[in-house]
Amino acid sequence: MFSTKTALFSIIIAALCSSCASSYKAINPSQLNYPESSPDANFSYKYNVLKQANNKKLAKKEDKTDIKIVAVKIVNNTGYTLKYGLNYKIYSGNQVVDILPTSEVAPFIKETVPAYLLYLLLTPARLNVSSESGKSSSTPIGYVLGPGLAAINMGIAAGANKKFKNEMDTYSPIDREINNGETFYGLIGIKIADYAPLSLKIQDK
Repeated sequence: MFSTKTALFSIIIAALCSSCASSYKAINPSQLNYPESSPDANFSYKYNVLKQANNKKLAKKEDKTDIKIVAVKIVNNTGYTLKYGLNYKIYSGNQVVDILPTSEVAPFIKETVPAYLLYLLLTPARLNVSSESGKSSSTPIGYVLGPGLAAINMGIAAGANKKFKNEMDTYSPIDREINNGETFYGLIGIKIADYAPLSLKIQDK
């Protein structure tokens, strides 16, 4: 028979495990279906890509900020090479929407690694068992359980943050030349309050 204290720790464990860290699932912008939501046939985009890829924790962080992660598809049929900021920009209405470098996105959209130190609260946990004969035993399981769960979840969270940053860097259009005839698939972080329509405008060569 388990003691009341054991049952209490079981409840704590269940509560903590319900907020476990999540591994990162790649967005893969080249594999997405893009809605024809732009009047420019050479530019398509898609919001809510973190949520669609089942990165729920990062999607919640995105919802709490005015930074949106957007997948983009750019088809270059201009006859010359495109480079962001040099001869094309992203617009919302008549306003330029700056593409943020990953270094400005990552501090806001990330799993909070130190939060999983709360698993150390399980360190005092003991498993108390009473037999029918009245004998009881107590095993200090918390010394393994608490630090172990903390380390595992912190590792998963840190790994998820790193993979997110790497994918943003890999698909960033910043400093990326798009050759004539090339289709570029990217991920951008933009500072925008809502899910406003976007457009791509080519500037002078």
